[in-house]
Amino acid sequence: MSLKDGFVVDGEPGFHLMPFDEVYVRKSPGYTTQQNVKVEGEILFEGTYTLSKKGERLSDIIKKAGGLTKTAYAQGARLMRKRTEEERMRDENLLKMAMRQKGSNSKDSLDISKLEVSSIYSVGIELDKAISNPGGDADIVLREGDRIIVPEYTSTVKINGEVMYPNTVSFKKGESTSYYINQAGGYGSNAKKKSTYIIYMNGNVAKADRKHKPTPGCEIVVPSRIRGNKLSMTEILSIGTGTASIATMLATFANLIK
Repeated sequence: MSLKDGFVVDGEPGFHLMPFDEVYVRKSPGYTTQQNVKVEGEILFEGTYTLSKKGERLSDIIKKAGGLTKTAYAQGARLMRKRTEEERMRDENLLKMAMRQKGSNSKDSLDISKLEVSSIYSVGIELDKAISNPGGDADIVLREGDRIIVPEYTSTVKINGEVMYPNTVSFKKGESTSYYINQAGGYGSNAKKKSTYIIYMNGNVAKADRKHKPTPGCEIVVPSRIRGNKLSMTEILSIGTGTASIATMLATFANLIK
């Protein structure tokens, strides 16, 4: 039977509940609480938009917001997402495990400084592909609290890390990572060249190789080698001089007490 305004609308008239009867009020399968996302930057109508259906995607929201402006750089768009309770608990457990491993002096322990447990994190997106192919893999499903930021086109590349002179230079189409490293004076003496990576405007990070080229607005980072316990030549000479002085002093002292 079903009820409407407290009355039975189908079934036997005058039906009454009896002790121990169980009444189930089921949730509509199509019902969801209102969920909002924000769109900012080079978009025609910035603001907060409601996800009107389950599975609403990037391209749907961009269409609602009137599309991109003429100066928008779709390849550099990024998405900031709120961490769910399940994600937060998972990351906290990972952090606890890493701390236990560090306490046991395990050689395979994780670098705790690289673990981040915050309420918001970045999601690498490809907005240009999402718009050109709605419903495709790049057109990701949005969720409550998502923040889409569409930047203006930036025609520069930043070079940072273990280089001679960290710099920001103009983007030059077709040039490799080495070209931009040279624009910063080349690698520093402590550079870990093979570990050079690129941070793209959309939040993606990739190793600098033939497959991954610099793009407008990206940042090239050259990490430093971790210094071990090896002594420099100056330190070795200093220790040698000190040892020789001690040896001379001991010899002099021995001659005096003879």
